[in-house]
Amino acid sequence: MEGGGADAANRVCRPRSAAEARQEVEFALYPLRCAPDARYRTAHLAGVQDATLVASELVGHVLHHGAALSRDCFLVCSLYRDEITISVTDPCDEPLPAFPDAPDPGRTGLAGGGWWLVHQVADQVQVVQLAEGGRSITAAVPLSGP
Repeated sequence: MEGGGADAANRVCRPRSAAEARQEVEFALYPLRCAPDARYRTAHLAGVQDATLVASELVGHVLHHGAALSRDCFLVCSLYRDEITISVTDPCDEPLPAFPDAPDPGRTGLAGGGWWLVHQVADQVQVVQLAEGGRSITAAVPLSGP
């Protein structure tokens, strides 16, 4: 995950739904769609589906497990040259497995499928417990050109 720099563009919001989270990612990726360089326009097309999926799963988890706490959910999208990082901060202290297993419909249904999917799509996933309670989950989704 790249650090903040002069070439980073950030969007911060409090999504009330997974659909709002997807929309914020699309807004964050908009500069790529308008780029004069074809490589960056292609990166937008390659990355938008993965990035919106990751944002949707992370925010959806917060809303599913604590709908009343959704007002404390923050989404930050940071666009860099080769990746977009999606960070979701929520008040939940529930531990998450560092390396989730693929969902097994016969054993557990699809429980944990979204967390597994985030790990499949993102290059890096980082969970940080916050001193004031809650956690911040950051996923770096690669943007690749032609």
